Amino acid sequence: MKKKLLSAVLASACALSLCACGSGQPTVASGIDVPPAGASNPFDFVGNTVKPEVVIDGSDSDELWQGADVAHVDFSSCNVSILRRPQAVYVYFKVLDVTPYSYVSQGDADEVTFSDSIEIYIDAMLGRTTTPQANCYQINLGRDGRTRIMSGSNGVWYLWAGMYTFEVREGWNDEHDYYFLEAMIPVGQMGIGANEDIGIAFGHVDRSVDDNRNLEDFYKWYGMDYKQTFIDPQDPSKYLILRHDGGKLLTGAEYFK
Repeated sequence: MKKKLLSAVLASACALSLCACGSGQPTVASGIDVPPAGASNPFDFVGNTVKPEVVIDGSDSDELWQGADVAHVDFSSCNVSILRRPQAVYVYFKVLDVTPYSYVSQGDADEVTFSDSIEIYIDAMLGRTTTPQANCYQINLGRDGRTRIMSGSNGVWYLWAGMYTFEVREGWNDEHDYYFLEAMIPVGQMGIGANEDIGIAFGHVDRSVDDNRNLEDFYKWYGMDYKQTFIDPQDPSKYLILRHDGGKLLTGAEYFK
């Protein structure tokens, strides 16, 4: 069993984003790769640290993962569980992937998007804008332990610094063809209160060729369909709604009705 543990406080390297276009391939976002002036400090929140309520070990055996307040969604080859707690959002991915490959050149954060990885998108204030704006966040977590985190502004994803804890666990025996990723993301750093609902979306990258070259045919991006509707991660107005008290995910129409 291979384990990778990362408790990270880091900034991603530049403004490369996964674009949910027809090809499903990453494209370079326009604009500069520095945060806009006046960006808030993600570490300036009460407590500044959060102790996980579950053991972050790549397993969903903790009692909290078994509760009725855990939301579940399936897309592509992923099964995702989402747990909303007052101080953090917990996400657990079970991914069927028989090609455990990554691309490493300079080892920078953007290479996560060419490798086996999962993606979490958050609309912290339910702004429901049609492009990434302030209070929108993209978190890329790699099967090989590398990461990239970004925040939105004026339709562009920029580098961001934040706190999160995650672990990847490779499956074995009957689950040999899977990998599992468990993560905790503190909500205070995104300005989310304990009783506030958020927008959320997911994606993942599957690298299918064991060749360390950056070729588009060697990896594919997959987004999420929910109730026969594509949840475009580049369009926060389409994100699903995760209520502060958990339970099933809601579409915008269901939530605002």
